[in-house]
Amino acid sequence: MRQSGVTAVFVQFVRYAACGGMSAAVHIAVLVMLVEWWQVPSAMASSIGFASAIPVNYLLQHRFVFHGTGRHLTSFSRYVAVTLLSMGLNLALYWLFVFGIGIQYVLGQALAIGVVVLVNFTINRHFTFVSSTGAGRAGA
Repeated sequence: MRQSGVTAVFVQFVRYAACGGMSAAVHIAVLVMLVEWWQVPSAMASSIGFASAIPVNYLLQHRFVFHGTGRHLTSFSRYVAVTLLSMGLNLALYWLFVFGIGIQYVLGQALAIGVVVLVNFTINRHFTFVSSTGAGRAGA
C-alpha cells in the first residue's frame, strides 16, 4: 500500500532524524572528547566532530532514508558539497550561540545541529539522493 505524500515525507523525516541522531552522537562525542581530554578549542573540535560524522551519516541516508539508486560517486559528491555548506552553517550557528549569545558549548552545538538537520533534509531529499528517476523523494 502506497503512503500519501505527506505521510511518506513524515516517515522519511523520522528515518532521517534517527540516522541524524546517530551521526549527532558521533559529532558530540568527538567534540566533548577533544575539548575535555585534549583541550582542543571548542570551535575546532566542533568542526572535527562534524567531519567525523560524515561517513556514518552518508551511508545511513543513502541506504535507509532515501534508498539511493544512483551511483555512489554522484550521490557522495553531492553529499560532500551539501555537507561542506552545512559545516559552514553549523560553525556560524555555533559561534553565534556560544560566543555571540553565550550559551554553554554543548547546548549551543545541539541547537546548531537542530537547524542544520532541517536544512540538510530538504536539500538531500530534493538534490543529493535524487536519481534521474526521482528516487529519494518520498512518494516519487
